[in-house]
Amino acid sequence: MTAGSSRAGAAAWLVSREVHPRVAREAWAKGLPATLRSGIHFDAVHIPAALIEDRAASRQRESIEAHFRSAGITGSVIVSRLRDRYTALVPPDTADTWDVHRTECLGAGCHTNYLATPVPTRREPPGAYWLLPAPDGPEMLCAPDRLRELLRADTAR
Repeated sequence: MTAGSSRAGAAAWLVSREVHPRVAREAWAKGLPATLRSGIHFDAVHIPAALIEDRAASRQRESIEAHFRSAGITGSVIVSRLRDRYTALVPPDTADTWDVHRTECLGAGCHTNYLATPVPTRREPPGAYWLLPAPDGPEMLCAPDRLRELLRADTAR
């Protein structure tokens, strides 16, 4: 698979169950984040940046990426516009049992379950961007157990 087809695959997969996928595609075409519903293809775990960065002992991208990768997390992580939060996309229904202190998991049953999702090809600031590649299928979502393990190790410090 080429890089271009993978990027197109991520955009197509992310919006494939949206009621109005055209709206998301139009936002991305303008370079803006699209508002997607969690709980359909994915749930979304919001993580305060300090939980990750303190453990990685750095705010440098390479160190943060390495920290996620050390836990077996290789895709589906967003950096917020203000760089104050990481959001990991996890399989649907994760929110039903999510229990990690100082984090929040958005899913279908949440009052607010919408996520501002950067253009799938955006890998650098300005604005929100993908720290680790956007998913083009469910196999690229973060494994909840690995994410829990990483976060519990971080909060235990």
